[in-house]
Amino acid sequence: MSCFYDLHLKVEAFFGVAFEKYGKFVARNPWKAIIFVVIVDIGFGIGLINLTQDTSLEQYAPTDSTAMKQRELVKSMFTVNTSTNYYAQSLVNIGNFAEVIIKKKNGGNIIDSSLWSEITALRDYVIATSISSSGTSYDFTDLCAKRFSSCVIDGNYILDSDFTTALTGGTISYPQFTTSGETFTIDNTFGETVSSGGYLTSAKAVKLKFNLANTNSKLADAWEDAFLDRIKTYSSSSLNFEFAHSRSTDEELNANVAGDITFFSITFTLMITFSGLVMVGGNCVSNRYNIAMAGVLSTGLAIVAALGFISAVGVLFTSIVGTMPFLILGIGVDDMFILLSGLAATSPELDTETRIGLTMKSSGIAITITSLTDVIAFCAGASSVFPAVRNFSWFTGAAILFSYLNYITFYLGCMTINEKRIEQNRHFFTCQKIKSKEDMKKKASNSRADIFCCSGSPNKHRGEVEGPIEKYPKMLVTKIVQFTTAKIVILLFFAGFVAVSIYGAVHFKQDFNRRDLVTTDSYFYTYYNAETTLYDQSFPISLNVQAGVDYLSSTTLDAINSLRDNVRNDTDIDDTFFLSWLHAYIDSANYDDSSLSNFISGLETYLGTTAGNLYINDVTIDGTSITASRFHVLTEHFASSTQQGDMMNRIRDIVGSSSLPVFAYAPAFIFIEQYVVILSQTLQTLGICVAVVFIIIIVFLPLPVMILLITTTVVLIMTSVIGFMHLWGLTLSSITMIHIIMCIGFCVDFATHVCHAYVQAKGDTRDQRVAVAIDHAGGPILNGALSTIIGVVMLAFSKSFIFFSFFKVMLMVMLFGLLYSVFLLPVVLSFIGPHYNHEMESAKVMDDISLPRKSNETVTLPDALNGDQEDEKLKHV
Repeated sequence: MSCFYDLHLKVEAFFGVAFEKYGKFVARNPWKAIIFVVIVDIGFGIGLINLTQDTSLEQYAPTDSTAMKQRELVKSMFTVNTSTNYYAQSLVNIGNFAEVIIKKKNGGNIIDSSLWSEITALRDYVIATSISSSGTSYDFTDLCAKRFSSCVIDGNYILDSDFTTALTGGTISYPQFTTSGETFTIDNTFGETVSSGGYLTSAKAVKLKFNLANTNSKLADAWEDAFLDRIKTYSSSSLNFEFAHSRSTDEELNANVAGDITFFSITFTLMITFSGLVMVGGNCVSNRYNIAMAGVLSTGLAIVAALGFISAVGVLFTSIVGTMPFLILGIGVDDMFILLSGLAATSPELDTETRIGLTMKSSGIAITITSLTDVIAFCAGASSVFPAVRNFSWFTGAAILFSYLNYITFYLGCMTINEKRIEQNRHFFTCQKIKSKEDMKKKASNSRADIFCCSGSPNKHRGEVEGPIEKYPKMLVTKIVQFTTAKIVILLFFAGFVAVSIYGAVHFKQDFNRRDLVTTDSYFYTYYNAETTLYDQSFPISLNVQAGVDYLSSTTLDAINSLRDNVRNDTDIDDTFFLSWLHAYIDSANYDDSSLSNFISGLETYLGTTAGNLYINDVTIDGTSITASRFHVLTEHFASSTQQGDMMNRIRDIVGSSSLPVFAYAPAFIFIEQYVVILSQTLQTLGICVAVVFIIIIVFLPLPVMILLITTTVVLIMTSVIGFMHLWGLTLSSITMIHIIMCIGFCVDFATHVCHAYVQAKGDTRDQRVAVAIDHAGGPILNGALSTIIGVVMLAFSKSFIFFSFFKVMLMVMLFGLLYSVFLLPVVLSFIGPHYNHEMESAKVMDDISLPRKSNETVTLPDALNGDQEDEKLKHV
């Protein structure tokens, strides 16, 4: 094992010397470093003028998926003019529409003829919605999707005289109702239906859907916005109603993120307050409140620079990026505490330049390891197929990089200035030179308040500068982890804790609900609840046949029949529904199979009839050949997103085994694709991240035991987070996938800081080295985690699932990271931590280095990084 330790010493010496020289360089030029960073950060921040938001729901769907490619293929195969021939099953996308779900105010039966006049009034009110563009006014009838020259309003048949007559007589046929020669499915219009004897007797809701043509998307969007404004002001004495339009999810997603970003200002204030409280220690000279404010400012500048830079290069700002500042504040403050802990560990007798150099030699390496792993981890996330994950990773990775660079330049400069202020015995707030407490006490006219507020001197050892929040928690932890009985209790506790975590991780489910993208007080939230609760969530799937098929051949008909039967035999497909232009044409009087030209001529005639118009969008005819056609099946109701993903894969397999050049497509497949790839994407990204952690630890800390312990700790923390995500009601989706990826950074930070501090620590026993490691790293970790928890606690009050789930995951990461890194890891290190001869270590690490003291004398130190712990040794040097 000594060969590995020799290698570690060489690596530590190589990087340590480089960081020490750099630290001294910044210490000689603090103002230049500060001004340079401020200019650069603000310069990059100007890129915010190019910030463009992606409010599309498709940011949570995988790009270049099979469904997206097939959508473009369907667009090229079929031309659908919804202003003349609108049929929902023919749409490539969900289309433009406005929808209203109407319920009785007391929640009773909507099948009540006395309510029909109010429903009619609501329908007419929506139809009257109008907009103005270029001096021209447009109402619904000007923009609506049409069929047989009439606007298509799904559910409008319930206001026809045939239906109202049946309603009055209690003879509404179920499950279908026919009026004016057209048959409608009752369950598509009425929610939570009850029937008896073939008649509809009760329902909880009725739905009207106002469809818009696809000829002018700008006018359609404008009309939807006008609809929303008008419907929000509509009231009825007997009815309640929920409403939405085709872009409601996108708009409300954008609105809820914009609203919850206001929490950031509160979080920033809390971070400043807590950091200040932590640093309030020592006296009016050694107080580090100013340097705490500089740390938070450094992080804030990094966030601005990252947002501006990534926006400038054209990456879209997705909704989930709104959580990034909360994450970066936590990482930045953690780096701040580590640097200040390293500074406190140096001897106060040394000059400022030397102390800053030694701080970078120890703590600089620590924050470099964690920052590097964080950045590379998010680079792995940037390769994701999900735009939201990819863009979040770009923004966050850049912010972590800027934060790191700011801390080793801007913040290091601030530390230098603060230390020089202390050297000159200046007040931390007024910067005026003041007297020591002892000198102030000599003058009788000085009150206790004067002495408390206006006296001070540089600290002589670490304990003097640390405040109560820094000092006492880590002292308590040190006592706990060094008590034998406590060690046994800790090991037993974590054995059970890991078991529970594994149970939760094994049962962690995949799911994605559009409702979760908006706030709970959004109109879309209540609408979506009503829609999914009251109505069947089945949807049509088109079986799209490409060119080169002979429809006159009996072989082709057999293949189509076989395909139909195989698809409908699937458990998630309705076995009674099959919409086929070919079968309908064969059964019609226009069918002519005497020749290909007669077949095509007869088909064109049939499609022009009232019966054939249903299929007019399903056949593409080019001269005397059919270049594309499609058939439609209908899914059953789905209970879960996982079931939808399994169904899509099965249907694709069934269709792919057909002898026909055919593929299955539905607009819903665009979003269902994520259920298929989300697990593999998450595991792949986590695997890359853990591998990166492993490699970087090998480079910076080439000790087998430490590599194993850090990697294992990261895996255990991630397992616990995932396990308790399940126990706390979260599921795996493209949103929570981002939360999981970001956890890697904190997991690495916690474990690496403790292990690195342990390796640097000096002591005759493992317990002594563990005590030093907790003193140097455990304190900063405790304070960093606590500050992050305080920072994200405001998100517990968020109405947005994105922010609230972020709070849940961040809280778990902080708590579990603390538990594993500050309790379990030190206990394990106390048993199996590497232990080497102290004198050999000193000789190898510091070969008679002469360090300048403030008095300009030199002294040979075995290790200047151990501050007050080397005081006794200094006396003998």
